[in-house]
Amino acid sequence: MPNVYTRELEELIIVYPYCHIDDVVDSDIATRQTAAVDLKALAAEGVLKKIKTGGENLYVNFPLPALRAEWE
Repeated sequence: MPNVYTRELEELIIVYPYCHIDDVVDSDIATRQTAAVDLKALAAEGVLKKIKTGGENLYVNFPLPALRAEWE
């Protein structure tokens, strides 16, 4: 997914195992519309899981906590 994965977005979802669209926007990685499209694409590929929380979506990197536990 070269048109979705940027180094900055990859770092964001590794540093923060969950994020909102606003987290991507606040990090100056993408505009709100691009962030929404990119996070949805990553969720569709199974990289992130989209969870509806109130009026917004939370994108969770579920494999990351399991990997961290294996590293420790």
